[in-house]
Amino acid sequence: MKSQVNALLHVWKGLHKDVLSAYPDLKGADLDFERIALYCQTRGEGFFTLDLPHLDSLLLRGLEDGRLTLEGPLSKPVSKRVQVPRLFSGLWLRVFDKGSCLRQDADITAIFFLRQLCCIGKKLLVDCSPDRINDTVGRFHNVERTLRRPTLQWDADRLDVDGQRYSLHLRDYFAHPLTDLPLFSSLREEKTEEEVRQEEEDRRLLNQVQNVADLIVSTWNSFDPVSYSADLESESLGIGFKHGTGAVAERISQDVKSRFYSWSAKLQTIFPFELCGKTAGDPRERPVSHELASRLMCVPKTAKGPRLIASEPASQMWCQQLIWSWLQSQLQKSQFRHFIDFRDQSKSGDMVLQASLDRSLATVDLSDASDRLSCWTVERLFRTHSSFLNALHAARTRYLLDEVSEETSFLSLRKFASQGTASTFPVQSLCFLAIALGCSIHGPVSLKAVMEMRGRVRVFGDDIIIPKHGYARLCRVMDLLQLKVNVAKSYVNGHFRESCGTDGFMGHDVTPVKPQILAVDSPAARLAVVDTSNNLFVKGFWNASDSLRSLLPPRVQRGLRIVGPFAAGYAGLASFSGSDESHLKTRWNSRLHRFEVQLWGTSSREGKRDRQGYEALLDFVSNKHSHERARTVSQYAHSRKTRDGLLWEPLNPGARVNHLPQGIWTRFLNQESVPPWLHDPHYRGKRSHWLPRWNHDNAV
Repeated sequence: MKSQVNALLHVWKGLHKDVLSAYPDLKGADLDFERIALYCQTRGEGFFTLDLPHLDSLLLRGLEDGRLTLEGPLSKPVSKRVQVPRLFSGLWLRVFDKGSCLRQDADITAIFFLRQLCCIGKKLLVDCSPDRINDTVGRFHNVERTLRRPTLQWDADRLDVDGQRYSLHLRDYFAHPLTDLPLFSSLREEKTEEEVRQEEEDRRLLNQVQNVADLIVSTWNSFDPVSYSADLESESLGIGFKHGTGAVAERISQDVKSRFYSWSAKLQTIFPFELCGKTAGDPRERPVSHELASRLMCVPKTAKGPRLIASEPASQMWCQQLIWSWLQSQLQKSQFRHFIDFRDQSKSGDMVLQASLDRSLATVDLSDASDRLSCWTVERLFRTHSSFLNALHAARTRYLLDEVSEETSFLSLRKFASQGTASTFPVQSLCFLAIALGCSIHGPVSLKAVMEMRGRVRVFGDDIIIPKHGYARLCRVMDLLQLKVNVAKSYVNGHFRESCGTDGFMGHDVTPVKPQILAVDSPAARLAVVDTSNNLFVKGFWNASDSLRSLLPPRVQRGLRIVGPFAAGYAGLASFSGSDESHLKTRWNSRLHRFEVQLWGTSSREGKRDRQGYEALLDFVSNKHSHERARTVSQYAHSRKTRDGLLWEPLNPGARVNHLPQGIWTRFLNQESVPPWLHDPHYRGKRSHWLPRWNHDNAV
């Protein structure tokens, strides 16, 4: 959209000012802005969402390889003698020399500016073209067709009828490799000495990974959904079962998910409906045993292509949430909690900065991680824990309905699960942890050897951090298991590392701000713009932050409080110079006995209706509660409309404010609890001052 392009150009102009503030004598800066304005007219939105991010990819690959390779859009060099891109050439020459080799004294600030200039529109939520959507769906189908068929009966109601689970091993790859065609076995040539050595090394690596997986699983208790749910309830942690906030395959609203229109036979074997799908006294019988297929959906990701997820049936998702909770509890009690955390990725960010300084660790990213994790791999990594493996099978959806493609089709899945499934993230994290540890350990696998990797191995989803020596082994094992390392986003040799949203170079954080929304056409969008403006401000892009803030309507700008670094819990514009509310209207709320300021904010008007029935009671008991926090009532907001406007909110005690209304002072006369600063005779005449922190409850 034209308005979106204008907003991007306006913010980019602020970034340009920030660059000139840091480098006043930067050559070619004015020409760069003229080129940007021209590209906006000819390329439109794609210039910010596709072309500039391509330059960022060239930069990161140059930091990894030590040499800049110019290819693709916007990579035209300055001249034959100066082999750096003409666009932002002044900054490029502070990082690379004229021969496109990485400088020993590369300017970290210039790298940071280059990344922000190129990534300002990278994550913008825009509609993808139909061709890009079709290409993404086509790759999804191609990956599914190439996956190995599992050994166990994942398509049946019972997983391991013949007891084959005990004989499974990752080394089974060599018994039935993908290239093994029995019809032409007699035509196969004998293996060379190099191929024999490679096969022996592959067997050793797969054996290492298998031993680590068996060691991880050996620390877990048996999985009993009923007893585990009862334990959670006794600790006021809900019942473990719960619904997600997203869409489900039945296309029903949130308030009727607990009616469970279907409960499959294989789900019934592990999660009995009488104990897991209803409350005591509920007279409902088990729903039909028909198992619905999950629905393939497209959600915005980047301009390159959408993200494909699957909306699961409500009953499957209900039980998958319990599996996630159980896995989290098992990890917290085991020593493997030092390597993985399903809810906190900050520890990975700290390791990234250290790894970018000493280069002892490598950061690895995977392509289509969830789509390539097959049932063949999962059944072998968790082979020794039958109760958990059976629970995964019971809660897994076997079929996928593809309504995104031009022709609607059903798929019988060979992958373990698609994105959007509650059990996908924890299961793939555990699988990748076993692979990472198996490729990093020297010698036999033992708990002591695993613990020596503490602080050197970390996994969060498909973001993996491992010692540098294990990178080549990891790539080999991933290839054997039909997983794919994204080499373009994996960093081993240089001083750049990236994982879990943190980018580091030489120990410095060079993570750019990547806004998703710049339009201010709705209350939620305006709130997102305020947050992005604060992110830019905290990163040091003050002019860009001010340019983005100026896109907001005047009434919004006038109603924002200034929030200092120590004003936790207050929303507004970030500042390093303390809080300020002197520009806002102030009043005394006699009903609540507190000072209040009038500021801009958002609110949701919800049309609520009372819920009745046992399904409402089931939702009620699934919520966590404590002595301080009661469970929520059984109401459902069937319609939500976010609005924004001026609201009265409590005063920030640490903010600078105007003089308060005169009627306030009489309320504090001759009161021992009055703060000392109110007795200062010089106080009332000041319009701008620092208001000390004090307790409003004791002021009256």
